[in-house]
Amino acid sequence: MKPKFIYPFLLLGLFLFSFMNFKPQENNPPVVKIISPQNNSTFDSNVPVTYKIAVSDKEDGDSKFDELNAKEVLLEVRRITKSKPASNKVVPSDPGLTVIMTSNCINCHNFNSKSIGPSLYEINKRYPVTKANTDTLIKRIREGSSGLWGGKEKMPTHHELTVVEIKNAVQWILKNAADPNVSYYTGLEGFFRISSANKGAYILTASYTDHGLKDVPGKRLRATDAVTIQSK
Repeated sequence: MKPKFIYPFLLLGLFLFSFMNFKPQENNPPVVKIISPQNNSTFDSNVPVTYKIAVSDKEDGDSKFDELNAKEVLLEVRRITKSKPASNKVVPSDPGLTVIMTSNCINCHNFNSKSIGPSLYEINKRYPVTKANTDTLIKRIREGSSGLWGGKEKMPTHHELTVVEIKNAVQWILKNAADPNVSYYTGLEGFFRISSANKGAYILTASYTDHGLKDVPGKRLRATDAVTIQSK
């Protein structure tokens, strides 16, 4: 066979080989690690408990190089009630909490203290769980609002979120943001205190949801780490 007739077959073979070995880009899950406190640590009540969290993600970056938004890292401190035995089992994230952590909500709202806007705790206390309140908050978040909390700050519109996503976030706030057995903290490090009235066992769960791939929207992955501590 003459060389000029071989070339098309070679090109076809190379094409088929490349096609058969092509693997689409995949989003790698993040890695979350609670550096401190150590699992099964014991602390005196009313003494600051310092926490430190490390996060790395192949696509997003590494927290040790300041490549991640620290406010997107969440630490949940959950008191273990008598009806729940101590366990560091991590439960799946609520879809409403996921929306809060992956949208721009945390840029203006803290969980427990006032920021540019009211805390999620304050919103929970002002609005009882009713359909009317849920519908009102969905509209205000989606369309924007101002002057509702005595200040001049304006909440921007959120048309990038679907109505279902906003509803999930609102329902989470109204049902969970003032749970006396759970506190929430954002950031890679900080501290919290456990009062003597609430001493006992606690599960600390750190979580981070990555940003996924630019060409595959909506495919975000969440990772967690958990430890159990005791306050005496």
